Amino acid sequence: MASIYVRSTDGSDSDNGSTWALAKATIAGAAAIDAAGDIVYVSDNHAESGASASHAWAGTNANPVRVIGGDDAAEPPTAVSTAATLTVTGTTFTWQGAVYTYGITYIFSTGSGFACALNDATGFKQTFESCNFRIDGSSAGSSITCGNASSNTQNETEFINCGFRLGNAGQRITPYRDVIIRGGSWLSGGTSPTGVFNIAGGARPSNLLVEAFDFSNLSTGVNLVQTVPDGGARAVFRNCKLPASWSGSLVASGQMKVGSRVEMHNCDAGDTNYRLWVETYEGSVRSETTIVRTGGASDGTTGLSWKMVSGSNVAYPTGALASPEAVRWNDTTGSSITVTVEVVTDNVTLTDAECWLEVQYLGTSGFPLGAFARDVKADVLASAANQTSSSVTWTTTGLTTPVKQKLSVSFTPQEKGFIHAVVKLAKASATVYVCPKLDVT
Repeated sequence: MASIYVRSTDGSDSDNGSTWALAKATIAGAAAIDAAGDIVYVSDNHAESGASASHAWAGTNANPVRVIGGDDAAEPPTAVSTAATLTVTGTTFTWQGAVYTYGITYIFSTGSGFACALNDATGFKQTFESCNFRIDGSSAGSSITCGNASSNTQNETEFINCGFRLGNAGQRITPYRDVIIRGGSWLSGGTSPTGVFNIAGGARPSNLLVEAFDFSNLSTGVNLVQTVPDGGARAVFRNCKLPASWSGSLVASGQMKVGSRVEMHNCDAGDTNYRLWVETYEGSVRSETTIVRTGGASDGTTGLSWKMVSGSNVAYPTGALASPEAVRWNDTTGSSITVTVEVVTDNVTLTDAECWLEVQYLGTSGFPLGAFARDVKADVLASAANQTSSSVTWTTTGLTTPVKQKLSVSFTPQEKGFIHAVVKLAKASATVYVCPKLDVT
């Protein structure tokens, strides 16, 4: 393992980079000589500017290269720094190989279409911590991509407490394969995009997780996901702060494809900590605080339900809108228990081929092997029957003819463990309000 020093103020790429006095002048100069496991120290006084650049780091997943912004008052640095900047004036930028990067601000200033490709190789893990990514150029075609756009090989790109900013409403961040954003914020300035992410599907599906991220510097009407070009994409937003009076969409209209699912949990501009929004090809599920069950799910002050709205493309048995999981610990073994979920509609009596409860439990003694219990009709050739009527109390403001029913399954757990319950809705163009509190008797 060697140390390579980079400082633009007095460095030269003809030097060997072994000390501050012999520092490389550019980060690309360090990438040209690195070996797996090397540490590249980038001075807090580093301010690099150049045309298009490709950085092919020699790190492996078992022995990554580390590129660390540091205070050049010591050699090696004893304190990290986030002051170093790398400005790209050309039209392309790549960052390849297994590498951990700390404290670098990347500024992409070209006015023409620009492509930033992070982790643009195959099979690598890259981590960026306390870094910023700014497209200052105004071209609508500019983008930041994470992962390889043309390979079927798995990649993972992680951002920890990083900042992002774009320069045109048409610009996007496009994740390929696994992309994780933990903490950080949308930087002030620039131009708010129409939508933040384009999530990919098909042979290179996105698996995007964004959590504890502050989106509040974006415009009120921003969409979190703008396009879903193919099926198979997944995105989850969790515990994030949204722009004030946010009126945008989780996913832009008409974008969901078969097999894709985008979820938002506990994200809000205010103090609402239970907000839910799920978009799938089959429909949507959103948190509801008006039509709620008395004594049902609540955050202590506000009653909660899930509003499931199916599209026209659901049908038993091949396509159903699935709710999020409702989970509860079970201590009973060897005796039958019944799990019930309460639902209400407006003048719709649901059958067991249109809406049902599916519970997974530990049903095999001596093994953590799951089993399923469903109150769906017996098989595809069986006749459908109405789900059981219910007498529980709901607040039904806005419903003309409330129809209350319950979805119930009975089974005998053989091991203690979690019960996972999902409501399935296969009636086209239907709206069902679900209490996510599981009644177990």
